[in-house]
Amino acid sequence: MCDSDIEEKLTNFSVKSIREIRNGTNKVFLCEMFGNHEEKILAVYKPIKGERPLSDFFTGNLSLRELASYEISKFFGWPNLPPLVIRDGPFGIGSFQKFIDHDPKNNYFNLFNDHQEKLKLVIIFDSIILNTDRKAGSIILDSQNKIWAIDQALTFNPYTRLRTVMFEYNQMKISEDIISQIKFLIQQLEDKGDIYITLSELLSKEEIDSLIERTKSIQRKQKIPSLDPYYNVPYPLI
Repeated sequence: MCDSDIEEKLTNFSVKSIREIRNGTNKVFLCEMFGNHEEKILAVYKPIKGERPLSDFFTGNLSLRELASYEISKFFGWPNLPPLVIRDGPFGIGSFQKFIDHDPKNNYFNLFNDHQEKLKLVIIFDSIILNTDRKAGSIILDSQNKIWAIDQALTFNPYTRLRTVMFEYNQMKISEDIISQIKFLIQQLEDKGDIYITLSELLSKEEIDSLIERTKSIQRKQKIPSLDPYYNVPYPLI
């Protein structure tokens, strides 16, 4: 099933059951959603009303940031982010993201050795979107041995810093192919192409300008940014 089909289901299916996932700062729910002929999809629902105040992010726009992250991943075709939409739900407007079935015992730390190239795409992506919260548990593996990145809401704020557990990639060189794709993103943003129009509905002009400058820096240096273990670490690690 392609991403657009999943997005359509997330947008139009009805929520039939819901239970809270109690492992984060904000309110998060696992939903069963049903369409015609009882076709079902599981989704993670994060209502805006369930956001708790943070010192470095405005309350009420985390869903927009997570959708902006997803749109950039679609632009590149990497890394793998579960399809996501914003719509009304049982507790008001929020994000609905396809639930990826996975073993919660697996995370970045024990997946690194077998998935280094796919994980490298995640840290490049995080450097672009300025992810302030890449914990080990936000890297998951599905039953088809496919790596997914989840929880990209704390992103794009130019007054924060990259926080990650992925220090194995510190200042690692980025391939010419990926640099070419990054350059194309810059061109599309500066030319106000489709991706710019999409992001302008989700982020402030200042955040998009910062995105462009940050991405230009990555393109120019052709390597993953320098990471300081005393400065660029999330809490908790998992």
